[in-house]
Amino acid sequence: MILPNQLLALTLALTPSLVVAGMFPKESLVKMLDNKTFKQAMKANQTSIVAFVAPWCGHCQKMVPEYSKAALGLHPLIPAYAVNCHAEKNKPLCAEQGVQGFPTVKLFPRGNSMPPVLHEDGRTASHFYYLATRGIPKAVEKIYRVEHIPGWVSGNKDKHRALLLSKDKNMPMLWKVLGNKFSGTELAFASHRDKKGKSSVAMGLEVGGPKEPKVLLYPAGSDTPIRYSGIHKYDSLSKFFDSVLDGTADLTVALEEAQTEEYVEDPEEAEIARKQEAQRIALMHGGFTDLIDFEKAMLEGGANYHDTAGYGGMMGSIPEHLKKKSDTPAEEATLSSKKPPAKSTKANGITTPMPNTETPAPEVSESVTTGKSRMPATTDPAVRPKDEL
Repeated sequence: MILPNQLLALTLALTPSLVVAGMFPKESLVKMLDNKTFKQAMKANQTSIVAFVAPWCGHCQKMVPEYSKAALGLHPLIPAYAVNCHAEKNKPLCAEQGVQGFPTVKLFPRGNSMPPVLHEDGRTASHFYYLATRGIPKAVEKIYRVEHIPGWVSGNKDKHRALLLSKDKNMPMLWKVLGNKFSGTELAFASHRDKKGKSSVAMGLEVGGPKEPKVLLYPAGSDTPIRYSGIHKYDSLSKFFDSVLDGTADLTVALEEAQTEEYVEDPEEAEIARKQEAQRIALMHGGFTDLIDFEKAMLEGGANYHDTAGYGGMMGSIPEHLKKKSDTPAEEATLSSKKPPAKSTKANGITTPMPNTETPAPEVSESVTTGKSRMPATTDPAVRPKDEL
């Protein structure tokens, strides 16, 4: 027999999984937050989007598939969160955020160090994708000519300086995210487009591969760069830059650790990466609904977005010396066969089922002009929806 206190503890333990399963499917990359985890998420200098929703809200239910598609396209560089404002424990947070109708979506450009921006545009996956990617604060200086690099280096000599040499037309989202994260620290970020490798040669470096990025670090007080030769991935680069800023860390050791890190493919992340290619193409031009937007996106960014953003938030391909060495020929054959499928022109993102609608939802007032649902006025326990999603 389960005692009341035990039942309450069991209910609280199961609540997070029930919340996700009730509104967002388990494969969705949208992460649910409560009052405590919201504060933790906002401590990071990170761009994120947050949807404040309620389980009885019809507009929220319609938004779920689109929001989940956007989360897939943004993963892992820009997190997509959701807060259940109907849960009693979250009501103070939603009131603090000025939530008056559902859904309410906000962009948080840099955690709690910058004021949030209310999203008042459409609710398609592309709208959410553009909201997030264009909302990353500009914290990286663009250097257009190679002869201007020495001036930037000497002008910021009192700081550590990280310079990206990239062959892509657009600055990789990963570099923008890193610049935002380390904004306000003793580490300055810049980017230079080295289209054909001529700038690299002028700086005494090799031309490099077609999509190979180069990251150079100029230690504070020095005009001589150190070449980062680790994995060009968010976690790896963040760890390295944290070591640079840590005065107790030996920079030589940090470089050696970065160079010896092996890339081990995570099956779950690999599956997400395989889904992302077509999804990102669709997100960039409104899900194939607007030809003009599509043509503009193609002109501005091209179609192979993994070359820019990388798989799993990575720039370029994995250097051969960093790949995990296989123990047997059979294993090597298996690893070599794990390649992303050919690009598709169909938006085959996550299939997001709608919530169970067998139980009639309570009557709510829905605004035609704002497209938001408001909290039902009744307080009758028999009529009010359950507390969780």
